[in-house]
Parts: sequence; C-alpha cells; structure tokens
Amino acid sequence: MAQRNTYREDEALEEQINFKDILRIGTYLKPYKADVFRILGVVIFMSCISVSIPYMTKIMIDQIIPAGDMASLLMLGGVFVVAIVVFELCLRYRTVAITRVGQLMLKDMRRDIFTHIQTLPFSYFDSRPHGKILIRVVNYVNTLSDTLSNGLINVISDVFTFIITLVVMFAIDWRLALFSLVLFPVLIIWVRVLQYFQRKAYQKLSNKQSNLNAYIHESIAGVKTTQTFAQEQAQYKTFQEQYADQRRAWMHAVHIQFLMWPGVQTISVMTISFIYYVGVMGFGGVNVTTGVLIAFVGYANNFWNPVINIGNFYNQLITCSAYLERIFETLDVVPEIRNKENACDLPQIRGRVDFNDVVFRYEEGGRNILNLVDFHVEPGRTIALVGPTGAGKTTIINLLSRFYDVSEGSVTIDGYDVRDVTLESLRRQMGVMLQDTFIFSGNVRENIRYGKLDA
Repeated sequence: MAQRNTYREDEALEEQINFKDILRIGTYLKPYKADVFRILGVVIFMSCISVSIPYMTKIMIDQIIPAGDMASLLMLGGVFVVAIVVFELCLRYRTVAITRVGQLMLKDMRRDIFTHIQTLPFSYFDSRPHGKILIRVVNYVNTLSDTLSNGLINVISDVFTFIITLVVMFAIDWRLALFSLVLFPVLIIWVRVLQYFQRKAYQKLSNKQSNLNAYIHESIAGVKTTQTFAQEQAQYKTFQEQYADQRRAWMHAVHIQFLMWPGVQTISVMTISFIYYVGVMGFGGVNVTTGVLIAFVGYANNFWNPVINIGNFYNQLITCSAYLERIFETLDVVPEIRNKENACDLPQIRGRVDFNDVVFRYEEGGRNILNLVDFHVEPGRTIALVGPTGAGKTTIINLLSRFYDVSEGSVTIDGYDVRDVTLESLRRQMGVMLQDTFIFSGNVRENIRYGKLDA
C-alpha cells in the first residue's frame, strides 16, 4: 500500500507564496470578462465621483461662500445630492454584479476539482484520508468566496482611485502632496513584515483544519465499529485533541491577521494629523487656503481608504494562498491511470484473460504484492481465487479492471493489453462486486442499475 498521510500528520506546504497560484484565478475570470468590464466601467465612474467631491468642497469654501453667491451654492448643493444618489445606485449594482461573478467563478472551480477527483486512481485515495480531500472541495473553495466575490474587482477600483487621487493632490499642491506620503514607506514595511508571519499561521491552520476534517470523516465512517467496541469516550478524547490543535492555530492566525488593520489605520490618522499641522503652521513653505486644506483632508481619506482596502485584500490573499495551494495541488495531480493517446475501444469481449508474468507493487521500491503471476482463463470458464487475507486476490481483480497498472508483465483480455484500450470500453463490459460494498443515496432499484442506468 502507498505511504499514507493520516489525520495525525500535517501535509507539507511551500515556504513562499506561489504567485502562479494567484494568477491562475484569472483563468476562472476569463469566461466573465464582459461582466468584469461593465463592472470596471461603473467602478471607474464611482472613483471619479469620489475624487470630484473634495474638489467641489474646495470651490465652495474658497470661492462661492466668501462671494455670497447663493445661486451657485444651491446649484453646487444639488450637484452634491445627485452625485451621492448616483454613487449609491452604482454601489448597489457593483455589489450585486461582483457577487454574481464571484459565485460563478467558485462554481467553476468547484466543478473542476470535483470532476478531476473522479479521474484520479485508487492509489490517490489510498494515500490520504478522504476528509482531507473533502475539505478542499467544500471548505477551501468557500474560503475563497469573499476574495473572489469582492476583492479582485474592488482592488482594481482602489488602485484606480489611489492613482487619480494622487494625481489631483499633486496638481493642487505638490508640496502638501509630498508631505502626505511621508509615512507611506512605514506602511510598506509593516505589510511586508506581517505577510511572512500571517502566511505561516494560515498554512498551519490549513493543516489543522484538514486533520480535524479527516478525523471527523473517519469517525463517522467507522461509527458502527466504535459503538460495537464501546470506544465512544476514546473517540471523543481524540476529537478534543484535534479540535484543540485547530482552535490554537485559528486564534494564532487571527491575532496576526488583525494586526494589519490597526497598523494601517494608525498610519492613516497620523498622516491626516500631519497634513493639518503642515497646512495650519505653514511647515516647509506650504501656504494653502482653508478650502485647499479641507480638500486635502478629503483626498487623504480618498488616498488612505484605498490603501487600507488594498492592505485588507493583500491580507485576504495571504490567507487564501494557503488554501489555493491545496486546491491547485489537487487539480495538478496527473492521473496515473488514464487513456493512452492512441488507445482504442475494446471490442465486444469474448472472455479470454491472460496474466503474463505479472509483478505488482503499490509504491516504487516497495515489496512485491504479486510476483511473476502467470495464468490463463479460457472464455466461458468460471474460476475462483482462494487464499488468505492479503494474498493478492483483490489486487488481481483491480489489475484486470485497471484500477492499478502492473509494475511488470501484462494483463490482456482477448489479446488486448488493458493499458492499450480506453478505460470506458474496458469497464463498461465488466461486472465487479467489490469487497466493500458501497450504497449510494437513493432506492434499491437505482443502486442495482448504477452500472447501467437504462437497464
């Protein structure tokens, strides 16, 4: 049997973020690029509105109010109201549209991983608990929901808002704009330092969640055995141990994650305070009107809010990278048992079976389970394989059905090597009653007809 990973063992994870995994998300975005461009258009329009409001405030304070121009004041107030209403309508559209695209991407990702798992050989399922496979299809994909639904599009909006705000700030007063960026390097350092520790924490959490899920799945599958031998307390004790590991990993990850927002928020508040100081005191030769100073504070919020959002998105990305690693690792598993490029369909079977000096081992370098097995069965004959547990009876059937490939020798049916014919044409003509019978949800009729639904 292949070396197994159990619920007690953590899976190996990469030391660094694999940005190729993050870029691969883009392949799931392609089918919805028309929707994405529409959303981006709305997002850019919203950014223009948010950038124009502080500038209108500057005009109101510096020009209209001192001049006592009530007509212009009312007109500008009306523009304010219209801008806010339009902004809120665009926000609603953006929220609904982004959520829809994100959920469609999740559907496609879950479909791909589910259908790919169906093609993987028995050896893949032999080597790890089924709970560790299940968590990738359900929990890990769900964890990506908010990042895909909001993060990807919103971060583009925030980058655009950040750039256009910066341009306007330099156009109004380049000196005050430079002072607004004094603490920006501190933010970059803060994010980079936290990124390393956060990734390690969420990798550990990913492992502990996987272990707990594997144990729960195993316990449910074996509940009859547990009750037969009255081992409920022992199972509960192990569950408590696994859950305690998961809880500690979760709390550690959360503590690190929530250092990001207070750090960015503190830097933002310090920057705005510094702008007030520079503007009021005329520090560094800065000489601005009240309207410009108020507008700059508004732009500082427009500047730092995207920075905070980008920081939060980066935060999510670090969190999700540990889960993406596991999802794409599963999608990248190449099925060992698959059709050759030139595989042909197996004709109607007559029934001759030949095992020609077959050698089989579950893992490279492992011991031989079958060693030079050689026998030949004529069509129409009925044979029985008799032997003790572990002698290789089930293995012979698995090789005939090509659930595994032989290590040496060959297995043929009517002279066709089972490796040279398509899996569907081979298994479609075979009836196999496995040692461990599995009953699907449904009625008896559906289970009996499972191999031939039109029977």
